[in-house]
Amino acid sequence: MLNSFVLLFIAVIVLKVLWDITLDLINMRYSTSPNAKIPDVLKDKISEEDFEKAKRYLKDRVTLGVIMKITSLILTLVYVFFLFPFLEKVLESKGSFIVQSLLFFGIYALIDYLVELPFKVYSIFVIEQKYGFNTTTPKLFVRDQIIGIILGVIIGVPIISIMMWLLNKFTVWWWQLSILSTAFLLFFMIIQPLVIAPLFYKFSELDDEELKSKLRALLDKSGVKVPHIYKMDASKRTKKQNAYLTGIGKSRRLVLFDTILSYNHDEVLSIVGHELGHHVKKHIPKLLLIDIVFISFVLYITNVVYRFILETRIFGVSQPYTVFAYSFLFVSSLVFFLEPILNYLSRKMEYEADEYSAKLLGTPEPLISSLKRLVKENLSNPNPMPLYKVWHYNHPAPEERIKRLMEMGVIDRDG
Repeated sequence: MLNSFVLLFIAVIVLKVLWDITLDLINMRYSTSPNAKIPDVLKDKISEEDFEKAKRYLKDRVTLGVIMKITSLILTLVYVFFLFPFLEKVLESKGSFIVQSLLFFGIYALIDYLVELPFKVYSIFVIEQKYGFNTTTPKLFVRDQIIGIILGVIIGVPIISIMMWLLNKFTVWWWQLSILSTAFLLFFMIIQPLVIAPLFYKFSELDDEELKSKLRALLDKSGVKVPHIYKMDASKRTKKQNAYLTGIGKSRRLVLFDTILSYNHDEVLSIVGHELGHHVKKHIPKLLLIDIVFISFVLYITNVVYRFILETRIFGVSQPYTVFAYSFLFVSSLVFFLEPILNYLSRKMEYEADEYSAKLLGTPEPLISSLKRLVKENLSNPNPMPLYKVWHYNHPAPEERIKRLMEMGVIDRDG
């Protein structure tokens, strides 16, 4: 039985990575083959030259991603068969149980970070630079990394300490960790726009008074109360465009990337209308509830696997932090196969937000125009493989969104 579980453990981890890579490669082949065509609804915006450039961009990103996933799989197997037992043995005399736990996860995170760093550098300074997206300087990149590490320590130390205390005290701990996770999610939603985001970006009140007035009118019409409308200096890092609505209560704010201000006002309003749709349709609390249920389910399964590994000593480890690491590696690979369900729910909400935006503006045309521009300017894949969309897309493909909007036609603004 024990050998069977080890085989299952490794099989799940390996199968997850191989299936993920297979999807990437099949999608790349499907989307970049000579038979791949520009969707009819995008032909007025995307030229053959744009299409070929998007294909090359996809190939470069997939190639890097596949190499990274293979590297990650090899590293995971090193963790399982060597590093986790080795670290437990080395750390067993290093202070209290909590100190050992912090050192264990600190070393684990550091190794992951150092292995991932070259891929991140290559992605930003080679691929994104090659296609004209990157505006991040090496100095800014280093600054971001330092801030990210400091935040990771500040946030990670208390969370890991509480988690490990619970694991050491209780046999059944999944529901306590579920409560802790929920509290952290709510806390993060409050502090992210107020504390974390300003560490990386500069936010200033939108200075386009005409656009600001139109946005205020749109907010009033939607009934969503937003104290502040900010412009974010995203152009310091990228040329890609976005806008988002974030925060809870007084911390709620509408944020526009400065890169999106080149869009005409109706296009900006349509994108903001989409974000408002998520709030009016209660997608945020719905997604939060889904996250809480999903996290609780994952923690429950992790607790079951944890108890089995702890009782059988199947990997030759006995400390709660090591056993938890094994358990979470296994379960996180297992739940990867549930992604299509979560993505289906997300895509459904995106359609609803699109529909709301079109009705709010009285016409789908500005959002259609925005989507076409985003596909063209962000070199999005206009022709993804159907199975890849089902598995990985939490937004409908642009072609599908545009077709759905075109079917709406002219809308009564007061309807």
